[in-house]
Order: sequence, then C-alpha cells, then structure tokens
Amino acid sequence: METPVLRPLLLSVAFAAVAGSALAQSQPYEQVEAPRTWRVDVGGGITHGFSATGNAGDDVNYTAWGSASYKDVIYANGLDGLGWNAVKTDDLRAGVQIRPRFAAGDIEGSSLDRPGLGADAALYAYKRFGGIVVGGRIAHDVSGDHAGTQYFASVGHQRVTPVGLLRVTGYVVGGSDKRLQRYYGVTAEQAPGSGFQPYQPSGGLSGAGAVAFLAIPVGERFGVGGFVNYEQRLGDTKDSPLVSDDHVWRAGLIGVVRFSSAD
Repeated sequence: METPVLRPLLLSVAFAAVAGSALAQSQPYEQVEAPRTWRVDVGGGITHGFSATGNAGDDVNYTAWGSASYKDVIYANGLDGLGWNAVKTDDLRAGVQIRPRFAAGDIEGSSLDRPGLGADAALYAYKRFGGIVVGGRIAHDVSGDHAGTQYFASVGHQRVTPVGLLRVTGYVVGGSDKRLQRYYGVTAEQAPGSGFQPYQPSGGLSGAGAVAFLAIPVGERFGVGGFVNYEQRLGDTKDSPLVSDDHVWRAGLIGVVRFSSAD
C-alpha cells in the first residue's frame, strides 16, 4: 500500500526529470538551459509504486503532466498547484503555494473513510550551496478535511552527464497528529465494519527516502527519462494497520513536450 502523504513530493521530483523547469520553479538549481519568459510543458508517463489518482500503487498507472511558468516567478503544475516565488535569486527561492492533496484511495474490502482530493497552503524555502540545494516546505490543510499539517525537508544535487541530466535527492517527511491520523489512523467510530482495530498515530517523522532520476533530451522540444525511489516508513506510520510494508520501491518512465517564448 502506498504512502499518500509522500505522493506530491515524489511525483514532482519524478516528472521534473524531463520537465526540467518544473522542480526549478521552486528550487534554485543551476540553470542548464536558456531562460524564457514563459514555458508550458505537457506530457505524462507510467509509474509503479504510487498513483496520483488513488489507484492501487502496486498497479502500473498512467499519470498525465502539465506545467507552466512566467519568468519562474508565477508558476503552476499538477503537483505543486499554483505558486509564487516571493524571493527569487540565483541561489535562493522562497514563496507560497496552494497545493493539491491527492486522494488516498480506497482499501479493498474495507468501508473506511479515506481522504479525498483536497488542498494545502504551503510556505517553502530552498537555498543552493555550490551544487547542492537544501530546503523544505510546511503545508496546512485549507480544504476542511481535518488533515492538519505536513512538513518535509530535502537535499539534492544535480549534474550534467554525457547521457543527460542526473539528479539525486534525499528527503524526510512528517506531519502533525491530525495529518497522520487522517491518512494512517483509524478512529473508534470508524473501526466497526472497517476491518481494522482503532489506531491513533502521533505526529512526527513518517518517512525518509531517496530518489534518483536521469533526464535525456530528444531534440529541442522533447525529453524522456526514468526514476527510481526507495522510501522507509518511520515512527507510528510504519506500525499503521493501513500500510502493508515498512518500505516501498517506486519507479517510472516519463516524457514531455515543451512550448516556450522565443526569447
């Protein structure tokens, strides 16, 4: 069973492998291409180990992708939502986002009420030190789903290789009592008929992992790439009856086509 709290982070990292400007919208990696006034990326790919739509993570799922930005100050994509880089320099970015929070997906054979599509308001900041970008985000539910607060921190490095752009990122993820209860807990009221005993996780770190991906350009407007991710669940999340393993592997193949201004 997948970890829905991590899904936005992992998918944004994954699709940034070939939609290079997507992750760069909020993180100050060194520029590897000429700046443009506006960009639009469209594409998608197949993933295994998670799903943005709430489908079973063990299935092979197709996920569409869209991204747009204006001067890397105002931007939007299907994973980060709508964002604004209130602070934008060569090596520092900080701003705000209204982020989609994806559905957790139903559990087969259970009547347990699972989180549906929601939204978080987030504050983020990332700083580059040489070739390494360090930072994180704090996000809080604004859709009335009682989903509390999520936070994560990451450290990443990218380099241009003879094959393409390689990026490696390590991260930790956690949440408040409300966030972890909403995604991994079972209340006493929900337990009857759900197939699970009551379980009340406490807030704290819920996972840690690493993602590696390689982006390969195909001409000037296209790109393909692949990624692999390992994540270890931590704390009360690991012991939740709603997860079947204390670790998970994820992988995918993706592609995009880009449109941009001429400057």
